[in-house]
Amino acid sequence: MKIGFFSETYLPVIHGVTISIETFRKELESMGHKVYIYTLDIPGYKDKTPNVFRFKSIRIIKNPELRQLQPALHLKPVRASLEEIHKLKLDIVHAHTPFSLGVLAKSVSKEQKIPMVYTHHTDYPEYIKFYWKDKIILPRLMKVYTRWFSNLSNGIIAPSLKIKRYLRGYGVNKKIPIYVLQTGIDLNLFKKSPAAGFLVRRKLGISPQAKVLICVGRIGQEKNVEFIIRAFGEISKDREGIFLMMVGEGPFFESLKKIVKDSGLDKKVIFTGRISHDEIKDYYNAADLFVFASYTDTQGIVIIEAMACGLPVVALKDDAFSDMIADGKNSFMVNKQSEKIFAQKVNQLLGDKELYRKFAS
Repeated sequence: MKIGFFSETYLPVIHGVTISIETFRKELESMGHKVYIYTLDIPGYKDKTPNVFRFKSIRIIKNPELRQLQPALHLKPVRASLEEIHKLKLDIVHAHTPFSLGVLAKSVSKEQKIPMVYTHHTDYPEYIKFYWKDKIILPRLMKVYTRWFSNLSNGIIAPSLKIKRYLRGYGVNKKIPIYVLQTGIDLNLFKKSPAAGFLVRRKLGISPQAKVLICVGRIGQEKNVEFIIRAFGEISKDREGIFLMMVGEGPFFESLKKIVKDSGLDKKVIFTGRISHDEIKDYYNAADLFVFASYTDTQGIVIIEAMACGLPVVALKDDAFSDMIADGKNSFMVNKQSEKIFAQKVNQLLGDKELYRKFAS
């Protein structure tokens, strides 16, 4: 089949949506299908893989990291690109966004009389609260918009039961099937590798004897990263020789660094910045424990990656990944937004070798 993926988010930006798109692209191509990716341009970036087509875009002021299609669809370059899409005679379109390129995907679907599948990657009503002052009207409008766009599709992919429940709760037409399909990971890539971890520690100036916590993901307020810093402050009170690696970047990056400095933790918290997806496995292997506090995630890919690399997990409880990890068996799930309870669970794991070995196996 010829499959068209449509998404505003793609490489070089690295987060859950990009990882999911790349994972499905590689798997579909390994099965003999041909995948064409339609996304937005990133100034200065050149694609390393074929069949990636980029439209001119504009930045979103509230979040400069994100971009949207230029609103003037009558522009010649856009119309020319649409004509090229029609020439390919796609068999199916897959929208990974409900916004500009998702609407474009529906346009292609309608004109070519082919089905459209939609993956709902992001908890938009919750996400938008962190970037706009209005906490009531816009989230409600986003639910209405999500329902409208979802109802345009022939089938929906939800990365977790949590998202399927949300969509049904928004009033998505019951005649439209919703399939729960989590993004898998490459177990040949994500696995235990003490040697790789040792090299990362040496690069970052961390001794082999030190205890290292790691948090991987987009550094945005919606990821509850401030909670991780506050909890680490509690953890480090009782422990010497402990570090926290914050792997990733995002719109809250500089603000979080300032919070760390003001808290007197700048000697213990290491910000790595953007790390390629192929290299992140080495950073997992440099750590002793994975910590996570986001409650806006739709599936928690990073938790699966961390566990595949042999890391125990301490996370705030969330339905997005509660079916993947079991509290008290391979992780600790903290019910309350309590930094002290979170810190107690981390210290309990680090202080009990038998329990640590059980969780890491």
